[in-house]
Amino acid sequence: MENCENCAIGKMQQKNVKKGPKEKSSKQGYHFYIDIALSKFTSAAGSKYWFLAVDDATHMKFSMFLKQKSDIKEKFILFLMRHT
Repeated sequence: MENCENCAIGKMQQKNVKKGPKEKSSKQGYHFYIDIALSKFTSAAGSKYWFLAVDDATHMKFSMFLKQKSDIKEKFILFLMRHT
C-alpha cells in the first residue's frame, strides 16, 4: 500500500540546523538574547506582553512589560541607551 502525499509530508522530519559559533561576547551590552511572551492576564496598568533581555557577557536579565508588541522598539532602544 502506497502512502498518499499528505501522509508522506506528515511523516517528514525537519533537517538539523547548525548553530553558529558559541563565542561568548566579552563586552557588556554587545549581544543580547531577547524573548517576548503574551501574558494570560492583562496587568492593572494594561500590559499584555512580557519582554526579557539577557546580556550574553554578564548573564544579567532585564525584564519589562509592554502594552503592545509594537512598543518593543522604542522601549528597547531606551533600555540600550541607559545600560550601554
